[in-house]
Order: sequence, then C-alpha cells, then structure tokens
Amino acid sequence: MKPEDIELLNKRKDGLDEFYEGLIPTLVEFVGLMGIQPAHEVLKNAGMFANYLDSALQNMVIADNDDRTWLMLRVGQFIGEYFVQKYSGCWYVNDIENSRYFARYVVGKFASLKNMNPMLDPFQIAQTFVDSPAPRKLEDLLNEVDAELLHMSQAEK
Repeated sequence: MKPEDIELLNKRKDGLDEFYEGLIPTLVEFVGLMGIQPAHEVLKNAGMFANYLDSALQNMVIADNDDRTWLMLRVGQFIGEYFVQKYSGCWYVNDIENSRYFARYVVGKFASLKNMNPMLDPFQIAQTFVDSPAPRKLEDLLNEVDAELLHMSQAEK
C-alpha cells in the first residue's frame, strides 16, 4: 500500500467516531427540517421514515452546489442508517486495498444477512438520488439498492 493511501486510511479511521457522533444530530435535524416528527425516532426506526422523506424530497429544488452538497450528505446519512438498522450492520471505514470504496465511510457487516461481506457507500447512492431529475423517488432507489444488496449477499456465500 502506498504511503499516501495508508495516511488517508488512518486519517479516516481516526475520524470515524467524530463522523458518527456528528451524524446523529445532523440526521435528526434533517428529518425535523423535512417536517417529520418525532424526528429523533429516525435513529431507531429509519425504515418508517423512508416514505415521508420520499414525499418531502421528490420535488425539492436544488438551487446551487452548496444545496446539493448539503442534501447529499444528509440523504447519505439517512440511507446509511436505513441499511444499518434494516440488516443489523454498522458504519466503518473500508480498509480493503484497491476497493472502489477504499478509505470511505461505508455501511456493512450486516449480521442479519447470510454473508456479511457486502458493503454500501451511502453517499454514492445519495449522489445518484440528488442528481436525479425531479420527481426523485427515494423509496424506489432504496428498493433497488436493497435488491442488489440481497443479491450480493447470496452471490458471495
């Protein structure tokens, strides 16, 4: 592994706790800003919020790059928590050299799947969602990712 890759990986691993501690209040605030209450319940029942966020976000106008970045971060946090909760997974830093997700914050290690190896980059999925033309369908995207995740889990036995 190249020294710069090791440095990046170590930096991300060192920042994981801070990343996750920041994710919790940001996600709750985001859900609340979308008019969904009680917002704190997203931390335990993200699946119940998918339909509401789908409705709130499908026609949202993204005015500039700052709005795009803001929305991508929050949707990524939601998508990550959605799959962590659904399949008893966790957030972590991918340390697999030459992986397309190397040194990224990912979700995976899904205890309730037959194979715990599949991982997702929720921010890459969020980018797909945010960059889609309105009306965007968050639930459709979640269902597509879910089907792919289940397929990966079966294929990698």
